[in-house]
Amino acid sequence: MKKGFTLIELLVVVLIIGILSAIALPQYTKAVEKSRFAEAVMAVEEIARAQDLYKLATGNYTRDINDLDITFGTEDAEYDGYPARQGKYFKFVATNSVGDQSYKAVVTRQVVQNDDVGPYSIMITLNDAKHCTLYPGVTEQQVALCREWGDTTTDYSH
Repeated sequence: MKKGFTLIELLVVVLIIGILSAIALPQYTKAVEKSRFAEAVMAVEEIARAQDLYKLATGNYTRDINDLDITFGTEDAEYDGYPARQGKYFKFVATNSVGDQSYKAVVTRQVVQNDDVGPYSIMITLNDAKHCTLYPGVTEQQVALCREWGDTTTDYSH
């Protein structure tokens, strides 16, 4: 008696694996993006707190994230003319405005190669106002996360 699997049995196993992966992969992608959004929220809140501490120490808010007592990203970058820090998935920015009496803490989601998500920016301004900006290519999940988090949302995704 020969032992082994028949071609039909192997095809059934491959079919089951295909069905399971078709169901699991989108859920995995959603979980990963939700985690990245949570990372962005924690970062933007930390930048806002650091701006408040900087103002207590110096009397003004800073235009340079490198002045703050926080570390984000691995390299220097620029965002709308402001010094920024660049990480793999995010760009981190701290700015000041209105005669140095106001600030913006900004975290922007960058598009990474083979990433099936689009870019967005989340921002906290003075008095903890939360704003989310959506750009072309964002997923419905990103739209929902932004609208749930932000006080206001600007949607350029269409």
